[in-house]
Amino acid sequence: MEMRFEYINGVLVAHVHMFFDRIGAENFKYVLSERMKNGEKVVLDLEKLVNIDNYGLDALLAMAQKAIENNALIKLARVSADMQVVLDITKVYRVFDIFPTVEDAVESFQGDEI
Repeated sequence: MEMRFEYINGVLVAHVHMFFDRIGAENFKYVLSERMKNGEKVVLDLEKLVNIDNYGLDALLAMAQKAIENNALIKLARVSADMQVVLDITKVYRVFDIFPTVEDAVESFQGDEI
């Protein structure tokens, strides 16, 4: 499991490089939970996400719930065409704002109140 973090204009950007299978999903939830602060604005850069299954979808939804509980916001960026199909079929896309680039996602936070 690999995630790289950086701040861009005050927004935490998490570059996700992993499989979103059972083990990867649990690691993702743990690492992001530890890193995300109350009131944080977060972009998940999913360009290098290798695979997602039901555990990965559950992990994304769990983090969306945790963000709500912590008065934070999570947006997705650079979702692959294959992953977009999965998000569309499962209706998970309704939970997240999705952007074509990390820059677009970061910029979208300007003026967002949490």
